[in-house]
Amino acid sequence: MRTFNVVVAGFVLLGFPLSPLLAANEPEHGEGTLFKSLFGDSLEKNYGITVSSLIDMGYSRNNTSTHEERESGFSNLPVLWYSDEGFELATSHLFIDKKLKSTMIPRITPLPGPKPEEFSFGFSAELVYGRNPQFGRTFGWDMNWGPNAANDKDLDKTRRDKKNYLAMTNMFGQVYVPYGPGFNVIAGVFGTAIGYEIPPNVRASRNQFATKTYAFASDPGTFTGVMAGTRVMNNDNGILGVELGVVRGWNNMQDNNDDQSITGALRWRSSDMKAWVDYEFVAGNEQNKSFARGQFPSARIVSPDGQLKQQHSLNGWYAFDDKWSMGAELTYGRQSGDGKNTTVDIVTGPGFDGAKWYGANAVISYQYQPDLSFSVRAERFSDPDAFILFPASAAKGTYKALTAGLRWDLNKYISIRPEIRSDWFDGNDDQRPFGNGRETKQVTSTVEALFYF
Repeated sequence: MRTFNVVVAGFVLLGFPLSPLLAANEPEHGEGTLFKSLFGDSLEKNYGITVSSLIDMGYSRNNTSTHEERESGFSNLPVLWYSDEGFELATSHLFIDKKLKSTMIPRITPLPGPKPEEFSFGFSAELVYGRNPQFGRTFGWDMNWGPNAANDKDLDKTRRDKKNYLAMTNMFGQVYVPYGPGFNVIAGVFGTAIGYEIPPNVRASRNQFATKTYAFASDPGTFTGVMAGTRVMNNDNGILGVELGVVRGWNNMQDNNDDQSITGALRWRSSDMKAWVDYEFVAGNEQNKSFARGQFPSARIVSPDGQLKQQHSLNGWYAFDDKWSMGAELTYGRQSGDGKNTTVDIVTGPGFDGAKWYGANAVISYQYQPDLSFSVRAERFSDPDAFILFPASAAKGTYKALTAGLRWDLNKYISIRPEIRSDWFDGNDDQRPFGNGRETKQVTSTVEALFYF
């Protein structure tokens, strides 16, 4: 598998010098150029369908792990996205999209401008391969696809060999209905868009860093269900969108508790789109009804009775001027537990009586020049019951992190994002989440390369 990763990297790097052979009127960005160079642009011109790719790979080291731990994988945990040391193919993506002409981009933002008066249909598909899809799969959908089933048979060997996984994190249809204020409806499997950081690392994303926040680790990855949205305000006071959906639960297509969850969002944008505030949530019973139908570790509780799980995120962004901007997030979550002997936590045992988690993070960015920006991020995240960060960590306490990095766009195909990150932990004396349970502090350095084609 490592040989495959190196081949992928070499193919991409060797391909970029061929860019002058593409069409003379090249787009500003590299997304979609490989497909168009091979098959032409008729699919986009005639049907509005775009095909593009992204490879997210990098190299990481920390100051706590031993050589043996480094070679065995996941030695950066509980730091996520780049959890391995050494070379890692974090994700490689294939995107196939047909966008809506609508008053909103579903799960992302309401839009300014007049309301479209015609029906619009679209879809989105995202196939992902790499290390990170191990944690981004959906029960009842891509959990056992391709290499996944074989990898899951021996998780220790998979970790040591740093095996890759396959997932399809988006596969949904969408429609815009021009009645009233105009409505969007999406149905299928889709990324949740809860929280400030939203994967993947597409060019327009809010993700300034290679590694993710602990708040990101606490969010659900995918939903399966239906979500509707509409723009309810568009004037000098700003733009307001509302979304509401019914879904199967966290990372879930199959039924594990005979219940549904509710998800939704309020999304406000300033009229000049230089500021925004989002409130997003999901709430519903997430317990497994039995061990035989268990969806571990996404749902850690087994109980014959409903046990409510909820996650809330209040996040926003503001551009001070053309150079300086700031984003921030407050997050809160809770897994309820009735304390009965029949309510079992797979880690702590019977009598589970609830857990909570909460945190805050902020990032400041400076756009030094069009192709170069610098960012600093600070976070404090409390997991006092060691619940939501499991299995990345089983330590009870508060995590703090400070990350500094930059983004350098070498050309329209390649972006480089080096960072240095310092993490430390406050908990009981025996709670040490870093260095395989030896340390309360860790410094991680990562160099990430993003290839858009």
